[in-house]
Amino acid sequence: MPNLDGGHYFFTAIVPIKNDVVVAHEGLRSSPVHMVREALETLPTALQSPEAVKVGIQSPFARSLRTHFARLVVLDQPFFNGRDHSDAVADALRGTDLLAPQANDVLACPYLLVMIDFDPEGSDPARHYCEELWTLMPRELEAVFRYCYGFPAVRDAKTFADFLLPCQVETTMPFNDYWVGAPALPTLSRWWLIAPPALGVALPLLAALLHRVSWPAGLILALVLGLAGLAVDYGIVMRCGARPLPAAPDATLRHVLKALCLQQAFTRFAVAQQGAAPQARGAAFREFLAAHRPAELDGPTQAPGVISASVISASAVGASVVGS
Repeated sequence: MPNLDGGHYFFTAIVPIKNDVVVAHEGLRSSPVHMVREALETLPTALQSPEAVKVGIQSPFARSLRTHFARLVVLDQPFFNGRDHSDAVADALRGTDLLAPQANDVLACPYLLVMIDFDPEGSDPARHYCEELWTLMPRELEAVFRYCYGFPAVRDAKTFADFLLPCQVETTMPFNDYWVGAPALPTLSRWWLIAPPALGVALPLLAALLHRVSWPAGLILALVLGLAGLAVDYGIVMRCGARPLPAAPDATLRHVLKALCLQQAFTRFAVAQQGAAPQARGAAFREFLAAHRPAELDGPTQAPGVISASVISASAVGASVVGS
């Protein structure tokens, strides 16, 4: 699966953290990875739990109206998953010493894993988003990335994107939960798939029947061209399968926030209308539509980064989820 899927961009980057310097900080000597951990620990999360709401400090990612999810994690070393699987009988015949250690992957330095899902814009969505993010939260990004290799060259939004994009890796399995039904995907014609191998087999046999080639040569050609036709079919299927899913309807962050606001408001409306007369209920519903304007994204909506529409304050501006 590609980075862009279902109308969202799934950005993943692995950024190397320095391990060849000692950092002087508040009269103490520390390591760069410890400073990165400290920056992540002090980075506020979104107001999406009662305890976070009590703190009241909003996530800096919440300044972006395109960020669905953001997570930053320090990778010290990869997990050791145990010995490679092998055949017990073959090991016994070869006299394999199962107590002898096998080679395992070791990172040369710690890495900062960056995972962000956002609404894409422009012809280069990842660059556009990275540059926009720098304009919204430069101080916080500097605190997190300043001890990574290559960050000293960052001066502005463009150089920040130049620093982060080379560390990007392909997101091979994005998680997209906005499709509530099966998307309308184009179906490959079975006749187009049958045609390449069928023609590959039929043409040499027809040439043999017309005495254009000998039967042994015709049979060999039929076998070769038939397999070639199957290879063409395989390439067509794999190419179509690699295409991203189409964008889910009304799945941008602004649409999601509007839907959450309407969901909560309509629940309160339905509870309040229990037992009301039909005429009064109809008038109340018209007032509800006029007040909440369901078709207008700029109308009453939920602030990003909050647990409910009622949790709105001066600082509640931004992303829906952020973790560290």
